Formats: sequence, structure tokens, C-alpha cells
Amino acid sequence: MFTYWKLAINLGVISALFVTQGSGAYTREIVNDKLPLQERPPWLQTCKRSNPNENKCFRQLFEGCFPALAAGIPEIGVKSFEPLNIDQVSVSKGSGNLVLSGGFQNLVIRGPSNATVKRANLDLDRRLLNFELELPKLRIRAKYNLKGNILLLPLVGSGDVAMALKNVHTTVYTRISLTNDTQTGDEIIHIDEMKVGFEVGAMRIHLKNLFNGNDILAASINSFLNQNGKEVIAELRPDLELGLADIFHGLWNNVFSKMPTKLWLV
Repeated sequence: MFTYWKLAINLGVISALFVTQGSGAYTREIVNDKLPLQERPPWLQTCKRSNPNENKCFRQLFEGCFPALAAGIPEIGVKSFEPLNIDQVSVSKGSGNLVLSGGFQNLVIRGPSNATVKRANLDLDRRLLNFELELPKLRIRAKYNLKGNILLLPLVGSGDVAMALKNVHTTVYTRISLTNDTQTGDEIIHIDEMKVGFEVGAMRIHLKNLFNGNDILAASINSFLNQNGKEVIAELRPDLELGLADIFHGLWNNVFSKMPTKLWLV
């Protein structure tokens, strides 16, 4: 029984870090009234429109954008990806043995800019854009506030949470459309649908001030989390992948909407 309720806490807390509740609709669209680029910057390579994947061109173009994205591109309203900031994630799980409500605020994720692009393909005829990333390490810090029950045990906690994920492998599959910017009329790529898959090599996590500062229970839970991190993530993978797709959908649409195809498909 002891192991079971620790696992229940584990699942609820890790899921809350990433997952927004809902039926799968995208909720992270970014409002950005900046004009798209009108001149090609040095970091943006070009590829043949007739065959953008020739000689791995699109993969190189895609990876070449990462230093600029890490620094941010304020002239087109693209904020820095390093660190990646997420303002809030709400939590609401109210069935079965786990009842949990509250949320996480001010998530700061460090490490996205160190991604290596293992594969990237653009198929304009089939309207597909897919890519595969490897990230050696992601470090996450946030504030949390949670209240609920695990079996018959009340759970109350608020404070800091820190997490490290190592050897993260991510695959992203999207369906796109070619549309026109409403201000300039320039052709841009829009991501209509996105599916994310990922694997994590290892995880470390620490939640402060669980159970109103009960150090014995908190130490036990944090120890269990760190001993069983890969198994926990495996259990949560479907929900985590939906949550990541929601976040990435908004981020990448904000980027592609400011990069007219006339600048990089020639």
C-alpha cells in the first residue's frame, strides 16, 4: 500500500509539470502583431523549393535557426528559447485514487538551445514537416501549489520544484498548410496539427515543502521519484506528449509565421 500511494503522488506531480487539461485542442497560440521578416538574415539558409531536402538542406536550415532562436529575435516578436519560459500550468485531476488541484507558475526550462537536429524533412506536396531532436539535458525550475488526496492521505504543498532530464530524444510530426500573412500577404507555413513523441534517459526531481514541510514524508517521496523516474515517465507518456504538442504548436507557429517562404525556399 505504501508503494502504491507514493506512485500515485509521483504520477500526479510529474504530469502536472507539463500537461494542460482539455480534449487535445491547442491552447498556447501566441498573439504577435510584428511584421514578418522582409530581408533574409545571415542565420537563415536557403533551400530549393522543388526539393528542400536535397543534400539534407532543410535539416541544416532548421538547425541553423537555433542560435537565433536561443537569443530571441525581438524585431519579429520571437522571444528567447533559452531559457524557455512558461507562465503557468493548471492542474485538475479529480477521479480515482488521485484527486489533485492547483498549479505551477513561472516555469523556467534551460537547455533547449543545445538541441541537435538528427533529422528534419519538409514535404510541400504532402504538406508534412517532421523533425527529430536530441537534447543532452533539460533543467526545469518552477513554483508549485498543490492540494488534494492520495487514497486516504491528504496532500498539501507549495514551494519550489527542480527537475533535470537527461538524454531527451524528441520526434515531432506535423501537418502544415501554406497560407498568407494578413498584413503583408507573404506566403508562410502554418502548423495545423502536431504530434510529439519523446524518450528520456534519466530524471532527477526535488519538490520542496511537501506536506507543509513534513521532511520525513517529503524525503520519502522525492527518493521514490528519483529511483523510478524512467518508469514514471513511461506511464505518463501519452499525456505528456499531448502537453508538449500543445506548447510546441504555439511556439513553432510563432516562428514560421514570421519567416516568409520567399526568403528561404528559392
